[in-house]
Amino acid sequence: MKSLIQLPAEFDYNLLLHALKDYKKPRDKIRGLIRDKDIIRVKKGLYVLGNDYNKPYNMFVLANLIYGPSYITGQTALAFWNMIPERVELMISMTTKRKKQFDTPVGTFSYLYCPKPAFSIGIQLEDAGDQKKMLIASPEKSLCDIAASQTYISTKNEMKEFLELMRLDFSVYKTLDFSLLEEIEAGYRRQSITLMIHCLKDDYV
Repeated sequence: MKSLIQLPAEFDYNLLLHALKDYKKPRDKIRGLIRDKDIIRVKKGLYVLGNDYNKPYNMFVLANLIYGPSYITGQTALAFWNMIPERVELMISMTTKRKKQFDTPVGTFSYLYCPKPAFSIGIQLEDAGDQKKMLIASPEKSLCDIAASQTYISTKNEMKEFLELMRLDFSVYKTLDFSLLEEIEAGYRRQSITLMIHCLKDDYV
């Protein structure tokens, strides 16, 4: 459909209405487009183009759009930074709102709570391709976000075991900014993050 070709791969309801402005009943047209899989409804008010348009949607861009304010983190971000060998299917993000999970036709998006004092520290605006940007945690923030959720860890030995199980790439460890780690630690005030930083200093500093 020609009116959709100009749309980006990910778009909201207002942009879709503008593309269909020449139709007398655009809402009826939208229902037909969803039925025919010309567009896919990710959640209320957010869509992606169907496969026939050869404009692949970006899961990282969608993660930022689905629930905000938010940034990508955890194992999703570690895989992006090539810090872990596994490919991660689940899109993990942090938000200052209550935690939430969205099971959508294009994948699962999980949002965990981050306290406001720690939220904006160590996040970066990165290139997502096709002149798009995404908010993602730095390697340091990704590690802190993961450690913050490990509330059961109370000793350095337990934290060392946890870090070993993550199979992090040693070469990336050596590039970590410890002043940034400590700034994030101050925002979070979580014992598990303090333990993680102590472990990292023991092994890599």
